[in-house]
Amino acid sequence: MRAHTFLRTAFRSTMMMVAATGVTFAASQAHADTAGAVGGTNSSTGSAALKFDMAQGLDTPIDTGYLGPAAVQVRAVVRIDPVKDGGPLYSIDMPKGAVVEATWAGDKKITLKAANGSQTDGTIKVRHTLTPSLQVKVSAFGLTANFAFDAAKLVNKLPGARFAYDSKATQQFAPWGFTKADAKLSSPDLANSVLFSESFSNLAQIVTGDALDPAQWAGEIGIRAVTKPVFSYMTKKVMLSGSDTAITTGAGESVIDATDGDFMEVMAQVEGEMNISGTMDIQPFVSTSMVFGHSLSISTGINAVSKPYVVAPSKVAFQASVVHIPLPNVHAPKEGVDLGDVKAGGSGSKTVTIENTGEMAATMSFKSSDPAFQVPGGSVTVAPKSKYDLQIKFSSQSAGAAQSDITVLSNDADSPEQMFKIGANGADVGGSSEGSKDGLPGSAPSADSGCGCKTAGTTTSTGGWAGIGLLGLGLAVAARRRRNSNA
Repeated sequence: MRAHTFLRTAFRSTMMMVAATGVTFAASQAHADTAGAVGGTNSSTGSAALKFDMAQGLDTPIDTGYLGPAAVQVRAVVRIDPVKDGGPLYSIDMPKGAVVEATWAGDKKITLKAANGSQTDGTIKVRHTLTPSLQVKVSAFGLTANFAFDAAKLVNKLPGARFAYDSKATQQFAPWGFTKADAKLSSPDLANSVLFSESFSNLAQIVTGDALDPAQWAGEIGIRAVTKPVFSYMTKKVMLSGSDTAITTGAGESVIDATDGDFMEVMAQVEGEMNISGTMDIQPFVSTSMVFGHSLSISTGINAVSKPYVVAPSKVAFQASVVHIPLPNVHAPKEGVDLGDVKAGGSGSKTVTIENTGEMAATMSFKSSDPAFQVPGGSVTVAPKSKYDLQIKFSSQSAGAAQSDITVLSNDADSPEQMFKIGANGADVGGSSEGSKDGLPGSAPSADSGCGCKTAGTTTSTGGWAGIGLLGLGLAVAARRRRNSNA
């Protein structure tokens, strides 16, 4: 099996394993924002789309215990579940708000921050129903019977195969979600919130416990319930590949080695936590017209029970996403430059091409170690994927050999200072110059494949399904780089 085929198969298998858990992830997207938007030429930004869907329901500690008169009692246990065919229980979506700021200061290090910004394009969407399991206990004529109506079976006996309760809400939040975001749901009045009401005869086939023989039993069972839960989300940790320092607040940052490339890619692994709490009002009811084959008309007049609840916190692990960050990539000449012979008192000039192969504009300035070799003052800005013709003028004081070190200062993150030699009248300008980049002009070293990719470092700790997502993306990036190298 070819290596790239194996990697593709492994990635597909990983994603199938994630889907099997009941927690689904949206396909992640990444794009580059306008370079330098952070506020200077030594900065760049990139962003990733993050989305998490919770497809499973949540158990609550709600248990009413048996309620009602001794002759007929009813007990309810209630879950919070997704509405059937109504999408996930909740979604946390950051379509473009997961912004990574990259800054550098000439020390060949890049500082990465999870930018908060002022926009609020993160969204929490919640849609839920209440799913009850009911138990009925009847004590009459010296006999006792117990019936249990399990929610998983009960729901399939109801019109439309779902419970009537349907509540939803949407809440926006700041990028990354380091500040807690609360989605507060509303509810109807309890009197107008019958989850279901069905006769015993329609439920005879799903009861557990004692037999519910329609010839022996007749009546109706139902439940009313409402709740106004608060779904509270907060991001707890952001890991960026290349650094073993987790970002846990909006002010946090990670520092990585600068890469020699036209752009940089980092993987963002984001973990958060969802907390749910509220108060539930419950009013189960049951009425009978026949029990144990005898006519017995009883209707339980049960008062509503109000129960507070707190659902155990659930971990939110987003799929690892690739963040693409543009960089300037300046290439000074890698060989010395010979200006030729210049007579004493004469002058000459040479045009030297400086290239910016990066995806971000480069800012350059120049210095000469010998004032006889003059370079332009001030600074110039070279657009992405462009070249600058540097004109060097030489004023000869004698016919003897002369040479100078030309220094190119720029906002290139990994090579802020590059140098090449220029000479005249037979001066030895040597071979490759100190500080200039290797490889062909305009190309990054072959070890980087010219892409500046940064994959997950060995010191990055991953866990749970987020770790699997990071592994899958790592395999995908590895496969892409292998294809590029074989092209």
